[in-house]
Order: sequence, then structure tokens, then C-alpha cells
Amino acid sequence: MTKKLFLVLLLAAQAAFAQIISKDPTFASNGVAEIPSYSMSNSYQMVQNSNGEIYFTYNVDVATGVTHGFVSKLTPNGLLDQSFGNNGTVKLASEPFMNQIKLQADGKLLIFGLWGNAQIVRMLPTGQLDPTFGTNGISPEIYADHDDFYNSYEFILQNEKIIVHGIRRDQNPHHAIYRLNSNGSIDQTFGSNGYVSTQGNITGRTFVLIDNQSNIISFSDNIGVIEKFDSNGHPMTSFGNNGVAQININGFAVGNVSAAMMDTNNRILFSTNENHDIFRINPNGTLDTTFNYDLYTSLGLSAGPDIFSINEKNGSYYVGGNAGNTLFSTNYFISKLNQNGSINSTFNYYIEPNFADPPYLTPPFSGIAEMIVNNNNIIVKGNNYIVKYLLNSATLSTTDITKTDSDISFENPIKESLIYHTKEKVQSIEIYTLDGKLIKNIESNNTRISEVPKGVYMAKVVFENGKISVKKLIKD
Repeated sequence: MTKKLFLVLLLAAQAAFAQIISKDPTFASNGVAEIPSYSMSNSYQMVQNSNGEIYFTYNVDVATGVTHGFVSKLTPNGLLDQSFGNNGTVKLASEPFMNQIKLQADGKLLIFGLWGNAQIVRMLPTGQLDPTFGTNGISPEIYADHDDFYNSYEFILQNEKIIVHGIRRDQNPHHAIYRLNSNGSIDQTFGSNGYVSTQGNITGRTFVLIDNQSNIISFSDNIGVIEKFDSNGHPMTSFGNNGVAQININGFAVGNVSAAMMDTNNRILFSTNENHDIFRINPNGTLDTTFNYDLYTSLGLSAGPDIFSINEKNGSYYVGGNAGNTLFSTNYFISKLNQNGSINSTFNYYIEPNFADPPYLTPPFSGIAEMIVNNNNIIVKGNNYIVKYLLNSATLSTTDITKTDSDISFENPIKESLIYHTKEKVQSIEIYTLDGKLIKNIESNNTRISEVPKGVYMAKVVFENGKISVKKLIKD
């Protein structure tokens, strides 16, 4: 039976060149690599090298009933790289929920985990421990732990050095920042006796960011405090009020922050699940009132979207999470924002209804936890899947596309003939491959296209009134 799909991925007002159009069929299994993770994992980090290979951390409940952390490597086509570790995987000794990963410029891997206290492992690209780092590839213990909500711990690369932060659980538990030298030793010249204390605590999440000048910013929600230190951990008194800025939203301190990032202009973007919003902070610590995020209202969702990942690419912001309404409560959500925070009308948004994480997981354990934005694709990682989405090629011209209320639907998947339904008069339809190559012109309804190979295509519809719409087609 022919399945009629009203394809609204691009909408009539959207151009095609920057929109997600399909999962990459050459990646893993139809674009989806399944992660063999234990149900409550929040080991969310992945990295991609210049060859397109992906390293990621996760944890599994092994046959003995003991949960272990792992790091695995995928080839560019999404398959386990058997040359890495043991058949593509390295077993870690650290607490499984806490493993994070970074990639050095020389291709070596840094894995951050907790063995009671924090430690860092450095691996060669093959998965073997790097003997030139720490002791047999493992750094000394660092007095840093997670907060009461399994957050506030992370590590960041600062040129050749490594910034580590977490909770010091002493008589007065508080957040602290440390620095390691490139060889894994603790840098005693950093801050005061090797670490910096911040106002962050165990009841609120603390993020640490680095700006373009290698200065260090601590951002603590619940209390809404931003503290700025120079690259060596000394307070920058010129920032805010003697190095500290208070951020209030509608008279209240910022709370329930789910993601934070530093953009190329040294501005902090952060999302909150408390009111499903994104805000931007100027380099001087004040709230940027020119940033007008309107994704929640523009999408008309009953709640959400909840944003767990914010990326910057070519002057735009890409956000990922879950749609946050009843129908798509744990499904993958991606959108693109302009510099002023408004939704990019060319990209609009994308909801993936087919690869939801298990329903018993709640944010931040459901939806997209991390996202890599490349020129021609977007790779996302949730709790159970890594998915690679293709972006349409810019060679499909959209300069003449204008907003139109004209609606057209195609009978999909297409078998022998292209059949469409519309109240508007159609002048022509151009069929493009996903890389933007024109392969066929259609001038009338029910035109045979049996010679077109099976696959996913884009249809550029030109109406007699001059309006243009772009739709996705599936040839079966």
C-alpha cells in the first residue's frame, strides 16, 4: 500500500541546503550506531578526529554484575575499529558514570574519570596507555569529586595543559579548579598551591569555561555567580565586581542550567530547563539583552525544548536536546539559531521520532547530550545511540526561494511514477541528489521515473505564481 507522507522537514518557507535531510546510510546501520550502554549512563562525551573517526565513552553492566566504564572507537563509516584496544574497545578502571574524553592535537586521547578522586588517563591512538604521561599513563589523584547531582566535574584543554575541576569534599565542601602539566603532574604554580576555590557548591551545578585568551570562567547555577580568573588561576578584578558577576533572571538567581558554552566572541551561552530558555552573557559579565531566544514560542510546543548541547559553527549556534512535549518527550531535537537568538528560518528544526532513548530516562539522560557539527553532517550522541545526519549540499540553490503558503504532497515512497497533490499550479519539479546534482526535470503529474535509482532525493517545486517549495522524496 502506498504510504502518503506530508513531508514537512523543510516546510514551504525553508531552503534545502542547510537542513537535515536524512540519516547517513553509509554510517553504521542506516546512520545509527547503537551504544551498548548500561541504562543509567551519563557518560556522554565523544570526540571526532580529522579523519572522521569517533571515540566515545560509555558503561555497561558486564556478566559478573559489575558495571565498568569503556572507551570505543568508530571508523568514519560508524563501525568498531578493530585495531583500537581489544577489538575496538578499552576497558577503564574508573567509576563508570564519570568518564569523559578529549582529543589532543597530536591525536592522543585523554580520559577523565573517578577512582574515588579524579584521575586522567592518556592513551595513544591505538588505545595503549601513554607511558610518558603520569605513572604508566595515569595522572596522580586530584581532590575533585562530583556534586550531589553527579555534575560539576570535568576537564578542559588549556593549550598544552589540562584544567580539571570538581567538588572538594572536606569540612566545607566547595568547588575547586586544578591544572595539570602536559606530562600529567599537578601544576603547583596554578592558583594557590595548585588549585583555585570557587563559590560553587554541592547543591548546584558548576561549569568551567575557557575564553580566547585562556582565561578561566567558573559559572555556578543555583547561586547564579560567574567568577573570572586569568590563565594561571588568579582572580581578574576588572571583571564584574572584583572578579565576580551575579546573573539574575526575572529577579532570581540562575538555576537548573543544562548546558553552557563560550562562543568565539567570549560570550557565554547557557540553557535552563527551568523555563526552557537560552540566555547569553557579555564578556563583562552582564546579561546580553540583544539576544532574543524565541525557539520555545516559535515552535508552539506544549513544553520545551530542553537543550543539553550548544555548539557554534560559522557564526551560528546549533542546539540539541529533546523536543520536550508529550509526543516527543525523549526524542532527538536539533535546531539552528541566528546570532541574535532567533530561529534560523532556513534550517528551522528537526525532530527524530524513531530513536528515542528508553522512556524511564529523564533529562539530562534522554535526547541529545552532545553534538558535533561538521560542514556536511551533524553527529549526535544520546544515551543509547550515535546518529549521523546529512545536511543538504549548498549546490542546491535557494536564493530564489520565498515564503509560500502553497502546499504540495507526494506519494511516498515513490515506485514507478512521481505523483503529487496540490491546489496550486505547478510549473516544474527538479529532482536533486543529496549532494545537489540535478538528475531529472518533471513537467507533469504522474511522470514515470523508473530509471531513477532507489534512494533519498530532494524535489524543488516551482509553482506558476513564482513561489518555490523544497521537499524530500524517497525512491523505492
